[in-house]
Amino acid sequence: MREVEFKYKKWGTMRSIKRTLPTNYAEMTPAQFLATVRLSKGWIDEREFFLQFFGLTDKLLARMDAFQLYSLTETLGFLKQIKAACHNFYCEELSGKLLAPAEKLSGMSFQQFMTVDTYFSWFLVTEKEQYLDAFIAALYLKRNESYFKEEGLTVLDMTSRIPEVHSIHMDLKYSILVNWVLIKSWLSSAYPFLFPEGEASPNSKGDKVKGKPVDWLGLFDAWVGDNVASMEAYRRLSCMDAIRMLNRKIKEANK
Repeated sequence: MREVEFKYKKWGTMRSIKRTLPTNYAEMTPAQFLATVRLSKGWIDEREFFLQFFGLTDKLLARMDAFQLYSLTETLGFLKQIKAACHNFYCEELSGKLLAPAEKLSGMSFQQFMTVDTYFSWFLVTEKEQYLDAFIAALYLKRNESYFKEEGLTVLDMTSRIPEVHSIHMDLKYSILVNWVLIKSWLSSAYPFLFPEGEASPNSKGDKVKGKPVDWLGLFDAWVGDNVASMEAYRRLSCMDAIRMLNRKIKEANK
């Protein structure tokens, strides 16, 4: 983090305000991340980006000269690095009741991870909003929801959740998509055999670069093999435990 001080004159008196600015994606606030996605997609112009990202008012922005704006832009060079690693969700809650997985995907089952990433891949390939909605519906759960039948918990009903997610504004939905790209980049750096470079993802301009997504169904079937009786246990595994084991098996197979 770095601190920036904006100085300006008002009624002949020199005044200033201070802002804390991020130096990487991990340090951005949810509002800053959303502003970045909006700009990358062309949904806002640079002026509106400055207002949203730096928390400036119209009057203060109008007092800034071209050099000051250029200097601010220079502090944000890291924004071009869309492959930067990130292991948390900027938007932790949707509609006041739907919650994202915890930091480093803590508490996320392997079944949920496979479902989320499959819909993510389908959206990148087809560009159909229905898969973007399904991706988010599979990702954000209520406190009492689960992918499995358990006492005191309700099994996620995708049929009813998808229409609910559809009403969320596109800029927020797309920001969640980009957030998943950053999380996949973090996973790729830690588990390169399971998440090799070149997987389909939006680039720094928000355009989609199509690659070969992970075939989770095929990987899961190969992993379980004939051990069908334990299939449910595999699905319930912590996704990070499953990812670590699969990455090791692929690494050993490639020796």
